[in-house]
Amino acid sequence: MISYATAAAVVDLTSYQKKGLHFPSVGLMPQIIENEKPIPGSQSRGKNWGREISIVKLKGKINHFGYDITQDPPKGIDYHATVSDVQVWIDEYPFTREFDIRSDETGWWRMYIIKYKDVDLEFSFIYEKKGWITTKTNAITITDEDRMDLAIQYIDPWYYHLAIKPNIEEELSEIFPYPIELENALVVTVGKSWASMHDDRLPHGDPGATTVLTPEVYFPAIGPIYFNRRVQPDPVLTETSVDGGVAYINIPTDTYHVTANKPGVEYETVKFYVTEEDEANGVVLYIASPPDSVQGDNDSGPGDY
Repeated sequence: MISYATAAAVVDLTSYQKKGLHFPSVGLMPQIIENEKPIPGSQSRGKNWGREISIVKLKGKINHFGYDITQDPPKGIDYHATVSDVQVWIDEYPFTREFDIRSDETGWWRMYIIKYKDVDLEFSFIYEKKGWITTKTNAITITDEDRMDLAIQYIDPWYYHLAIKPNIEEELSEIFPYPIELENALVVTVGKSWASMHDDRLPHGDPGATTVLTPEVYFPAIGPIYFNRRVQPDPVLTETSVDGGVAYINIPTDTYHVTANKPGVEYETVKFYVTEEDEANGVVLYIASPPDSVQGDNDSGPGDY
């Protein structure tokens, strides 16, 4: 089954790939009639009939991120490790959750978007798996071009619950006069121009940068918290390390933009939608992973300033 959206997009599961490609790029009414009833998001008032559509392929990798704390001492999880059976859906089009799109045994997922030509879309992907940390991405622009390099740093649940969360709560509680409990976190990577989860050059980060979150947040929200070279949040740091990671915690609902500053470098700006629906959906982490994070035009090598 294919569902058509008059205003923007159509989502087709990977398992329906051939069926989706079978339809010609013509008006939408024949497909709606064939299904005998309007499909969610498909109703049109007529002005879009006959417009050209584009079929865009999306492909993404779910990286298993963190440390294996079952080992003594804990050991970093292999950079190439992935997570299978993770459900992926589009927050802006919540009916896509019903499609049950999941990462395969290699940690990759695929879908087709059928959209109007020359109309860009914003997709915030939500990743969820039982026992893991539900994660939402920044709003990623989808054009008429295929995107085969999407990625997410999907944090190991044991590492999050037994190391990251208690450690950051303890460290912040020593700085602030109140006990701090981590409820959610927004995380970006301030990276080199080539930074990508598909690039083996490590580390990705651009050291010596500071981030700017708009609008500003105030206590109980806290940030920026920069990650050290061991890929751990360190409240003492005042600028990015070679890791490039930056977090803001306990952020309220709003639309946020994050960019960075460093002399001589221009950075991208990423956008996050933090909504009331996120809490109902179990979203805890908001993560922008390279190549869709705060990349700059600094093309120096790994670890270089």
